[in-house]
Amino acid sequence: MSINKKKIGKIIGTAGILAGTTLAGLSILAKCKKGASQYADEPKQKNPLEGKKVRFVYDENDPENADGVRGHLEAIGESDYKAGVYEKYIKRAMDMVLSFGGLVVLSPIYAGIALAIVIDDPGPVLFTQKRMGQNKKYFKLHKFRSMKMSTPHDVPTHMLDNPEQYITKVGKFLRAHSLDELPQIWDIFIGNMSVIGPRPGLWNQDILTAERDKYNANDVKPGLTGWAQINGRDELEIPVKAKLDGEYVKKMGLLMDIKCFLGSVGVFAHDDSVVEGGTGEMAKHSEEQQHTAKKKILVICQYYKPEPFRISDICEEMVQRGHEVQVVTGYPNYPEGILYDGYGKGKHIDEVINGVKVHRCFTIPRETGIAKRMMNYYSYAISSIKYVLSNKCIASDGKKFDVVFCNQLSPVMMAHAAIAYKKKYKVPVIMYCLDLWPESLIAGGIKRESAIYKYYHHVSKTIYRQMDKILITSRMFSKYLKNEFGITAENIEYLPQYAEGIFEQIPPKTETGVFDFMFAGNIGEVQSVETILKAAEKLKEYPVKFHIVGGGTDLERLKKIKEDKKIENVIFYGRRPLEEMPGFYEKADAMLITLAADPVLSLTLPGKVQSYMAVGKPVIASINGETASVINEAKCGYCGDAEDVEKLVGNILEFITDTEDERKVWAQNARKYYELNFEKSKFIDALENELEG
Repeated sequence: MSINKKKIGKIIGTAGILAGTTLAGLSILAKCKKGASQYADEPKQKNPLEGKKVRFVYDENDPENADGVRGHLEAIGESDYKAGVYEKYIKRAMDMVLSFGGLVVLSPIYAGIALAIVIDDPGPVLFTQKRMGQNKKYFKLHKFRSMKMSTPHDVPTHMLDNPEQYITKVGKFLRAHSLDELPQIWDIFIGNMSVIGPRPGLWNQDILTAERDKYNANDVKPGLTGWAQINGRDELEIPVKAKLDGEYVKKMGLLMDIKCFLGSVGVFAHDDSVVEGGTGEMAKHSEEQQHTAKKKILVICQYYKPEPFRISDICEEMVQRGHEVQVVTGYPNYPEGILYDGYGKGKHIDEVINGVKVHRCFTIPRETGIAKRMMNYYSYAISSIKYVLSNKCIASDGKKFDVVFCNQLSPVMMAHAAIAYKKKYKVPVIMYCLDLWPESLIAGGIKRESAIYKYYHHVSKTIYRQMDKILITSRMFSKYLKNEFGITAENIEYLPQYAEGIFEQIPPKTETGVFDFMFAGNIGEVQSVETILKAAEKLKEYPVKFHIVGGGTDLERLKKIKEDKKIENVIFYGRRPLEEMPGFYEKADAMLITLAADPVLSLTLPGKVQSYMAVGKPVIASINGETASVINEAKCGYCGDAEDVEKLVGNILEFITDTEDERKVWAQNARKYYELNFEKSKFIDALENELEG
């Protein structure tokens, strides 16, 4: 049988003309409709935060958003995201080709689905929702209607009470196989979406928007499917979903898009990936979803139990989750600089504490003075390097550890052992940065132009650049690390501290006729507890008492000031065991936090902030920077400038004149903010994810 080439050519030519004509017609229609699809004719519906970087601010006075939280988004600057050549041109060209082909080829399926929807539940075939688009520009997203006409609008499925009751029979099939998303091919063609990208959130999913902003995931076009969709879909909790979206943005390219596309085919072919009724269902079934292979984690930190640091709690939690954890630490002597009883001179060099194997390296106690402190720092650095390079530093199976976790407080030199292990065994190192170096030296009195500062600037730069990932406790650390040492954004992750489990919400204080204010924590020069004493002196005639719980290098000096000036409304309790602290907190009307007026210190977020909020107590602060921002965001108390005694006095007087209901709101706001931002399980989940990654 001979091939009629002329006839085939004619058919191809006719098809080409039809396709070209259809494409031209659809392009004209898309151009006409795009403005309306982005609310160009409805200015009140447009997003005032378009193109801005945002953060979420908890506010009990706001209505509940689509994530089930009261609060709002607040602009913190302009977006600095720059799209690459692939995203701007190649990806858009592929979107045009694929969406046009989809509209043409799938048109019979569209007709069949439309008919089935009308038969099952009479009403419109399509519905639109206001969604968050590229650069936070709102747009109208199209879907096949999968739910009954009586379903509340603009409410995510997981927020509905018993969502199954609203889903139609046809809708259940459509949602299970993501066929309800097919009309979004038009949204792709028109330019509001892409084939691959983060799924567009509802316009009022503020938590999701704020979390995605951490990873620039709001700066790219949302997609029909994406990296998060093939890794859990509705089962993922918001922070996990946002992080996966961020991974996509970071790795965006042809290979990543192909991987997402092929992965989506497998996911959408099964109906067990959609969990109606709950973002975060994956977490609820974590026991079933756990990785069978747990990690062998080597922890490097100069301070560990019985010294009062959260790293001990973190390590024990990781053991509870099935990981092997070994710690390389020093002789305990913090904060007084005196060796703890029972340690040193060969005692308790190796011990197991609540499942954590601890090895203590030779460390000269810090005592007092710069010389002793330097000897303390370097003795640990040298002895810990020696140990991790020895044949003794091995996992229980006799092999190398999977990952090194460096809990970096001062000094930064404690990380040298982590780097040494990394170089020898080629394993990743993750640092938890709680103190910035060399800036911590500035707070200690070292001049920026000094040779000491310049030396440690070089040391710090070398150390930070060796880290595979730096987890930061304060958002302000990020800018410093980027500008000062050239650390890239993808190597930095914000992970604020949490409060220990004993700091749960405690009963209200029993009325005594006196307002009790409490400071708890280390007492050194940088904590500026003297600001509290000066305020107390000015408030002698008022029904207030100040309780100072903690020890440190400045304690004795402050006690002398109290005695010399006869400040009777201040009580010093010294350092107390952690388990006693909730009892002290219970007696307080409000908690106090102070720091010296230093630009370096303003970058930090002290761990006591989390403890204060965890117990649900109002906070009165004399502090600058990150901590002030957190207190103001939380609306949990009063905040004045660091070392501003008059402002602290004024804030205390304002607090005691507030009504009881007003003070209750401060307390409730503190606890709510803690649960939203600092809750322990969220911290451990995030850290475990980093260590396993």
